[in-house]
Amino acid sequence: MAFPPEFIDDIRGRISLSSLIGKRVKLIKKGRRQTGLCPFHNEKSPSFSVNDDEGYYHCFGCGAGGDAITYLRETEGLDFTEAVTRLAEMAGVAIPDQRPVDPVKLQRRQSVMDALGAAAEFYKLQLATTPQAGTARAYLEDRAISDATRADFQLGYAPPAGLRAHMQSKGFDEGLLLEAGLCGRSERDNSLYDYFRNRIIYPICNRQGAVIAFGARAMGDAMPKYLNSKDGPTFSKSAVLYGWQQARERVRRNLPLLVVEGYMDVIAVTAANVAGALAPLGTALTEQQIALIWKLHDEPVLCFDGDKAGQKAAMRAIERILPVLEPGKSVRIAVMPEGKDPDDILRHEGAEALKAIISTAASLTDALWERVGQEFRLDDPTARAAFFQQVRDMVRTIGHNQTRQAYGDEIEHRIQSLRTTLRGGTASGQALAGTKRIRRPQTGAKARLSAMLSLLIAHPERIADIYEDLAMVDFGRLAGDFRLEEIKKEMLDLVIHDPDLDADGLKHHLSEKGHGQILSDLYSDDMIARLGMHPNDMATQKVGTLLDELLARLKR
Repeated sequence: MAFPPEFIDDIRGRISLSSLIGKRVKLIKKGRRQTGLCPFHNEKSPSFSVNDDEGYYHCFGCGAGGDAITYLRETEGLDFTEAVTRLAEMAGVAIPDQRPVDPVKLQRRQSVMDALGAAAEFYKLQLATTPQAGTARAYLEDRAISDATRADFQLGYAPPAGLRAHMQSKGFDEGLLLEAGLCGRSERDNSLYDYFRNRIIYPICNRQGAVIAFGARAMGDAMPKYLNSKDGPTFSKSAVLYGWQQARERVRRNLPLLVVEGYMDVIAVTAANVAGALAPLGTALTEQQIALIWKLHDEPVLCFDGDKAGQKAAMRAIERILPVLEPGKSVRIAVMPEGKDPDDILRHEGAEALKAIISTAASLTDALWERVGQEFRLDDPTARAAFFQQVRDMVRTIGHNQTRQAYGDEIEHRIQSLRTTLRGGTASGQALAGTKRIRRPQTGAKARLSAMLSLLIAHPERIADIYEDLAMVDFGRLAGDFRLEEIKKEMLDLVIHDPDLDADGLKHHLSEKGHGQILSDLYSDDMIARLGMHPNDMATQKVGTLLDELLARLKR
């Protein structure tokens, strides 16, 4: 007896492995990994590592390793079926009827995968070599897509005809081509035709990098402009995101993660190395996709188009995200200029312009408050009451009890602040703006974060006392300077591996890792002076007091 492979993949994707293991093991975040004491053998120094991106754990001490299913089997003595059932209950997914493995069906699914891979190679060759792909090549060149980027995303071109004959010459029968969505059947004469014709091809891959479907953009006047493969044995558009592998690689380099709307946005953001980028496939974000996004990043930035449709999509995304919020997981919302998308910004204004937009992205609470508030006249008591009711109702959809209470407290605070402001006679627009708490990078925030790093670099022995608090604060997001987050993570990694590291040793290692310039900016007489200290004071008791004060302000 067995569960369908797609069901196993689904529940693995919905469950955060660190949340599961964290119920028994105290985990400390280190970059994209989390570490702790191994639950499978006795140890004093942590050698147990959990990687949510990959969905696997590994102990470098005893060699134990596996996924969420393995973990439940090893820690609770469950068999495979019991472990899968337990995970399904946690994920809120219905258990499908168990049935014997059908080797014919499994082989057929593999044959579909083989056909899709062969078709991707055909499309790539067409784009690279054929004269009829000239318009497609010119389009990509005009969009500043390099040959290296084309290769990274396996871009191709579907000619007006020719795929079916090519695939049949490779031994793929008509039934398989239909099942893979590569061909359609004419209602007029029952003949087969290529499903994608005269279109740029964007292969859609699973998290292992195998092609499971295609997206396609028309080069002529054909409609729709963008066309995706239909759902089939390898593909469900509600459970897949475009650009997964490329986004994962960039997030591992501590870049932010954007959720954008289209293929070209993903490709442009990735090629510019500004961030990782993912896109849903022509539909609103689903619960499955949100869970996948959070496997890569705890606080991605929704970066939808600046037109009305894009803003509506952002609001729908907020409505979908609220019910599945949990501690440590959220989103930020970037406001794009009217009529612009990330690709437009990169091509016409450059990478720094997009970085600036990302750095000023609003928190989920700010976005919810502001966007709902825009629908009401807040100087009218009836409309104001309706606004309060709607925003409260939306917060009540949050499923996690403590998270719902925290958001509820924040909203009630804003409601009371708005009431107080309006009683003072402030206009409605000003009143709404006055109750927002948008965390935009400011000189003061960056100065405080830089000051904290300066103190810690001078006194690495203090890091252990506040290690967990430091790990939870995103210095890059708050300061608008992602170099600060990078140097903080490097510092934490160095100190946890060598607790006796002194200031000179820490500075040496940070310089070796390429942080020399920002290090000299941080640990300078000017920075020390901003702390209200003299360089000779850096060894005094005042350091501990300052660190406590700075950390307290960051937690507000």
